Amino acid sequence: MLKSNKLVIAFLLLFSIFVVQGCGTDPVQEDLINYLNTELPKVTSLERKATEEYSSITGANYTNDLAMFEAMTKSIIPTYSQFLEELEKIKPATPEVQKIHDQFILAATTQHSGFITTVSALEKQDYAKIATANEKLAEGRKLMRDYQAAIKELADSHGVTITETK
Repeated sequence: MLKSNKLVIAFLLLFSIFVVQGCGTDPVQEDLINYLNTELPKVTSLERKATEEYSSITGANYTNDLAMFEAMTKSIIPTYSQFLEELEKIKPATPEVQKIHDQFILAATTQHSGFITTVSALEKQDYAKIATANEKLAEGRKLMRDYQAAIKELADSHGVTITETK
């Protein structure tokens, strides 16, 4: 039986950005606002769909390996792969936002690798490989938290307030 690996990705659902300091032109501020308000919302619905489905088949919701394998191969991984592909197409205008975006891509790539390793483990019924998959998923969550902290730090340093909307 697989351990539950709740994904910590709710941070990316939808953002509203309010510019606190409107005086002068700050290219990083403008790029960050565009990134959060325009670029990310184009892809986060795919991420949300994949991670919600993953949560629906793990932990207390786990039923059996076959159901998990089918959900992973037929829906979760294809959706997350599409998300990752679209995420990689985003090209921020400033090096500061690009650096943080690269952190997001690394976190998402690590999560994706964890999903693929999970499928391989299920296919082979290799429980040692499940431990490896769980480690990759945990690393992906850590990288996602690092990304979230970096976004907040950059926003704070450029007078942008991030608020989640539902």
